[in-house]
Amino acid sequence: MDPRTGDGPTRQDRADFEYALGRALADPAVRAALALAEDPLRAARLRTLARQHAARILAAAEPEYLAYRRLRDAAPEPAALARERGERLTGWLGALALVVPIVSGSAAAVFFLLGAVLGLSRPHAGLTVPLRTAAWSAVAIAVAGALAGLLGLLLTAAWRRTGPPGPPRHEQRIAEARAAWRGALLERGLRPFLLAGPGRAPETSGD
Repeated sequence: MDPRTGDGPTRQDRADFEYALGRALADPAVRAALALAEDPLRAARLRTLARQHAARILAAAEPEYLAYRRLRDAAPEPAALARERGERLTGWLGALALVVPIVSGSAAAVFFLLGAVLGLSRPHAGLTVPLRTAAWSAVAIAVAGALAGLLGLLLTAAWRRTGPPGPPRHEQRIAEARAAWRGALLERGLRPFLLAGPGRAPETSGD
């Protein structure tokens, strides 16, 4: 943790701290020290004490944490999430392309039929031209909708083909930095703290 910036631990950081704390309590040297104490509640007390002094313990692994935090904050949008958003967008295109041609085609058929019927009636013969215009407009909309559906299918196939086969290099670097931070937290922070015992917690840098 960086006391100068005031950045607090995230939920993932707290979960990593608890993971490292569990490993530290299971360490053979710590278990041997607990056995010598002959106090069945000593492990629980040490766990509580470590949580109370989490800021001091985290400061012992501050360089590794800052390196991990910088990589994590600079992480680009996950490729899987980007691909999922693209597929969602093309999915909406596909749905619209399915509905629009049906509705527009039905409207065109109705307009053509009305134009034909009214064309037989002299008093309403003047309405045939607007109806035919509306019918051809509906046909054009139906064709555009069908083309949009085809485009959606092509884009969906393209999103799925371009998906990376494995995790990007940046994600691998984040995982490596996280493992280095948890290792430093265990070796330089938690183990010395637990072995020192209550009332004799080692002073760590950055306190």
